[in-house]
Formats: sequence, structure tokens, C-alpha cells
Amino acid sequence: MDLSFRFQDNDTGHGDLILCLGDESWVCDSYYLALDRSLLPDREDGEKIRVVLQRLLELWLEAVEQLPEGGTAYLPYDFSDQYTGWLECQRSGSGMVVSRGWADIEGWSFFPSTPGNLYLRPRGFRVDGPTVRCSRAEVVEAIRGSLARVWGHQS
Repeated sequence: MDLSFRFQDNDTGHGDLILCLGDESWVCDSYYLALDRSLLPDREDGEKIRVVLQRLLELWLEAVEQLPEGGTAYLPYDFSDQYTGWLECQRSGSGMVVSRGWADIEGWSFFPSTPGNLYLRPRGFRVDGPTVRCSRAEVVEAIRGSLARVWGHQS
């Protein structure tokens, strides 16, 4: 399964987060990760973005690992002024269906490190991208791989 979320620091806060799902990728901005006031509130640099991204990916991992049979988790990845991008993860037995989409929730309306209950369906969520079928273990491993790369380490 090809799923990854990584930060490529370009010192701008824009066009530096890359989500890959299946054969496609999307470029997002880290701007709202830098503005997150829950972690390192006095900083807005690349290290702060990595700290917030690490926390966000830890929340992704927790949501997927604890997802009950038949449940759905929504994992935020794109924080923009007028919308947010989310991965919809639906569990069926040991399998998962992962779909990319977006919601009407503005990126400034919550901190990336504290997105609230990831199991709730974000207001106005719409699937708008590929759907990938895989095992839950593959999703867990992909998130762990993204976590390992936050600070430049490979898994």
C-alpha cells in the first residue's frame, strides 16, 4: 500500500507537505502547522512543523489502531483557509478502504495537533480522489513509516 505524508522544508510554509495515496500525490501547506498554539507556541519554524506533524501522525496511528469493526476514522492532512483535506479510513475486518476527500471545516478553526475526535465525520466531507483497498496492518505500517521520516529517519 502506498500511503505517506511528509514534510519537505522549503522555508516558506507553502507547498511543503506531500500526501501520497496510491499512485497520486498532493502538495499542501504547513502554514497552519507552524501556527499551532498547542505545541511550542512561541515558534513557527521547521522544527515546530515537525513536532506538530509528529503529533498529528501519532493521532492518525491511534485512530487507525483503535478503529472498531465497521468504524470510520477521518484523518486531517490539508489545512487551508476555506477547507480541510481528510483521509477517510473505513474498517471491515482486517481490511481497510482509504479515500481522500475534503470538508467545509476551515483549516484555521482547530489546531492540527489537537483535531478533536477523529472518528466523527467532518462537516461537509466529500470523497474527492482515489480509493485504496488494503489491510489495516498496511495502513498502520504506512503511518509508522511517515512518523519515522518526520525527523529524517527511514523505517
